[in-house]
Amino acid sequence: MTALHGPTHEGQLADARRPLAARPLWRLLPRTAGYGFILFVVWAVLTVMFPNVFTRSSERAVVNSPVTLITSPVEGVVTGQLVPAGKPFQAGQGLMAVQNPNIDRSLLVELTGKKLDNQQRYDAAKAKLEGEQTQLAANTRDLQRYHAAAEQEHSANVRALQARLATAKAQVDQQEEVVNRNQSMQWAGAVSEAYTNASRYQLSVLNNARAAVKAELDNAVGNSEASKSKVFISATDGPVAALQQQHVLLSADIVQLQAQMQQLQDYSASVDKLIATEQSRLERLSNLEIRATDAGVIEDVLAAPGTRVAAGATLARASNCSQTRVVAVFPRSLSDDLLPGTRLRVHVDGVPFALPAAVADILPRASDGEQARYFVPFPPIEKNEIYVIAKLDKPLPATPRLATADAAQRCAMGRWAKVSLARSWLGMRL
Repeated sequence: MTALHGPTHEGQLADARRPLAARPLWRLLPRTAGYGFILFVVWAVLTVMFPNVFTRSSERAVVNSPVTLITSPVEGVVTGQLVPAGKPFQAGQGLMAVQNPNIDRSLLVELTGKKLDNQQRYDAAKAKLEGEQTQLAANTRDLQRYHAAAEQEHSANVRALQARLATAKAQVDQQEEVVNRNQSMQWAGAVSEAYTNASRYQLSVLNNARAAVKAELDNAVGNSEASKSKVFISATDGPVAALQQQHVLLSADIVQLQAQMQQLQDYSASVDKLIATEQSRLERLSNLEIRATDAGVIEDVLAAPGTRVAAGATLARASNCSQTRVVAVFPRSLSDDLLPGTRLRVHVDGVPFALPAAVADILPRASDGEQARYFVPFPPIEKNEIYVIAKLDKPLPATPRLATADAAQRCAMGRWAKVSLARSWLGMRL
């Protein structure tokens, strides 16, 4: 037995001593395949158990763009499309024209009614002012005439009193001479003392009469001066005082009417400004030109010229390549690594180089209303997955490979992409 099997055992030992390169390759294939299968199973298990370690990118991503809705603020008929579909436009450029002849004009009617009412009040105040000014002019003429007559009467009274005073003074002087003569005669014994006293009594009577005339003269002079100063205190000035009072009242009424007319004019000017503004607004809304608030491209027109639309209706949809986003699906376990602002790398189909981007938003789910804000539907999502909205650092139109005439191609909407985290799970930049 030993001799029979000896050579075979020695042959096996000899084969084991052969170099690896000298062995046949077909003998290594089963063992290599076994090792590879084991490594694949281990990798698959680790990927499922630790996705945030082994899964750092998403190939379920699509280039998308938010929808810019061009709406009509008023109801009416679309009369013109100023920018054709597929053509770009700039901020402030007219896009659509809407005509609305049935716009509400109640405010304009109300303002016009206020203007007419104010004009009527102004005309009434003006007519009253003109009447009172005419009456004031007549009163002024009468006042001047009566005042001149009163002045003449005062002057005549003063002159008469002055003449009486002069007469009384002459009588007093004459009587003083009589008294002096009688006194001399009494001292000479020609007349009695009673005769002298009688002449003295007559002198005192004349002095009193002169004093009375002097008082009347002073009063007349005072009344004359007061009348000249338009202070009427005598019975002579009664008509003049009544006319003066009427003059004061008329003057006050005229000043009040002038102030009222000025207020009415100011109010009329303000109403005219409001009417002009409202007419401009109605003209603008009646023939409204809808302008763009930002640059973009008209993608499709929903209301062609001739279409009647309601207020708030969408007339067209536009896109803006500067707002291009990439919607990607990532495992929920990577939520902590996908915070807003996290750096990403995006490989767009047809672009041979990676585009830098950052996380703009994270959506646990996207309803139909949320997806309606974008042109392209979102990729399907499964359990324990989230949507990541990535914003490119540079808009796609700036990429030379996508700078074509087609707006959809420039924005690359609908193209599939691959989104990867810019750093590995070890924190190293990829």
